[in-house]
Amino acid sequence: MRTLQKYIRGLLCLGLILVMVSAIAGCAQHSEGKTDTENVLTDNKPIIVEITDPAELEHLWQEYIYDAIYTIGSTWEFHSAQEIDPAVVAQFCWVKYQEENDTANLKTVSEENMSLLFPLADALKYAERYFNLTTLEVSKIPNHYFNPEKQAFVLGKNSEKPKPGYAERNSWGVHPAKVTRGADGTLTVELEHYDTYENRRVDSRQTFTLKERPNGSLYFVEGRREFINNHLVALTGDVKDFPAIDGFDGDLQEIYMVGEVEGKLLLSYTPNNENQSPALMLLNPDNMKIEKKVNLKGSINGTEVEYKGGRLVVRFKDKVLIYRGDLEVENEIPLPGVITAKIDREPQYDQNGFSEVYFGGYDIASDLNRIVYSDEIGVKLVTLEDGKETLLAKTVQPKLPEPSRGAPVGPSYHFSPRFVAGDRKIITTLTGYEWTSGFTFCDLEEGTSRTYDIITEGSFATGAIRYDTGLLFVNEYWPDESVGENNRKTDQYKTFFLDFHTGKVTEIEIGQPGDTGYIRSDHQCYVGQDFAAFVTSKRSGGDRANDRHYLNRIKLETLEPEQEIVSITAAEPHILGVMADGRIVFWYQFNLEEKGICITSTTSASRE
Repeated sequence: MRTLQKYIRGLLCLGLILVMVSAIAGCAQHSEGKTDTENVLTDNKPIIVEITDPAELEHLWQEYIYDAIYTIGSTWEFHSAQEIDPAVVAQFCWVKYQEENDTANLKTVSEENMSLLFPLADALKYAERYFNLTTLEVSKIPNHYFNPEKQAFVLGKNSEKPKPGYAERNSWGVHPAKVTRGADGTLTVELEHYDTYENRRVDSRQTFTLKERPNGSLYFVEGRREFINNHLVALTGDVKDFPAIDGFDGDLQEIYMVGEVEGKLLLSYTPNNENQSPALMLLNPDNMKIEKKVNLKGSINGTEVEYKGGRLVVRFKDKVLIYRGDLEVENEIPLPGVITAKIDREPQYDQNGFSEVYFGGYDIASDLNRIVYSDEIGVKLVTLEDGKETLLAKTVQPKLPEPSRGAPVGPSYHFSPRFVAGDRKIITTLTGYEWTSGFTFCDLEEGTSRTYDIITEGSFATGAIRYDTGLLFVNEYWPDESVGENNRKTDQYKTFFLDFHTGKVTEIEIGQPGDTGYIRSDHQCYVGQDFAAFVTSKRSGGDRANDRHYLNRIKLETLEPEQEIVSITAAEPHILGVMADGRIVFWYQFNLEEKGICITSTTSASRE
């Protein structure tokens, strides 16, 4: 019996030894297999492996990620490659095509347009490789991006500069934070976007997900970008701040206040995306809710909607639609053939590259019987009742020899003609090389025209007219013409108002002009019926978080400025409009998480 017990104890000991040896061997094998990766195993979850091998990270960055940042990365979120804009997919494929092929064999669009035609067939080869796509929906891509006749994308040649490494500084302010591989071979790449490299503040986090094929190649399947609210924006003053406009999910940069009806704002929405419909909207500013919305059929831009004579006028390329203040259609007026024929012409250029065919837009009077338009000849008035056409002002031809300061010298066309001063006058912007060269006033009662030599940089001013009161020019560069070309010490920046009714230009003294010397945008100024509003800024020179912006108001009756009624730290305010009682509606956006739409009081003053 004792012998049997000793035998059993021996077997148990032997079994225990074998189990321990097996366990030790397994640990040794696991230790030998681990290099620069880290395995994380949790209950009921797959194994996630972090990739830290520099060579593998560099290949991933160069082959896939870097070019995705500025192409498909513009799509904030997608759950399959089919959700990405096909034109953006083509841009990514275009980069890869150029890396592997010479573009000398590609054709240009025309002798005048040197953009290259990237064949759809070639794009699909790369779309399949990098996105697992065998087709691209191109029917809705605008013709300036895709040529249906040639079945090719219209793209420019990329810079041949080498890409920065994954650990190097890049122009996008992006830092690879983490790369992991799942048990199914899926790679997840996490990126951090810095607001500036100097302060290393993370503005947003971006994630790309790629799947691995049996041959080791990868293709994109998901992506998203999430912005971070760093609570950098601060508002000072008597102002109500709303997180968003209730009932509107579009881009705030594509809405404009065109009028006011019984304390409600009339807005036009003109999206750049041709697949989205423009619309007219009625906004209650007290609660920032859209009370009514009417979609429009056709394509227009933000300058083609105007509120005049108690009606909304929408200017299309073939007709004018008239809406009442409640957004119900009142009338439809077809454009006369003399105007539509000018709109539909093919562009033509002279030997110096200046356009010989030009259309500068049109406007209709409140009586709906007169239309003004401009072409390469000049400003013309058409009476709809009898079709009579009158030339009001000719195109301004260059005076040769004329000092151009390095700019090409060509004709100055009339742009965005508008009826103003109760339809008694017409004002146009004179085009220039990267600036406006002045404004022309046509007095319909006196039959005269007058030019104002007000030179502005940025966008054209008359296209942004919402009320026929006047134009406000804030901190505009004003050269002293009494001194020579090489002595500009007396040059300065001035603020002045051009009154449509009197034709008088009045300089306005701004006690706190803020910083000057930069091109101001349309959204920094708005002229309403009784008040105007404008933005001044004090910039830090580096980090936007330290910038300070101010809202200022002017009563048009007195032209006395009321300065710095609201201050905004970090985010620049975009003025949506000014109401009849002086309240200013504006919005700001530091990023997609830190944003808001606001309305001031009638007598608000900032409290520092």
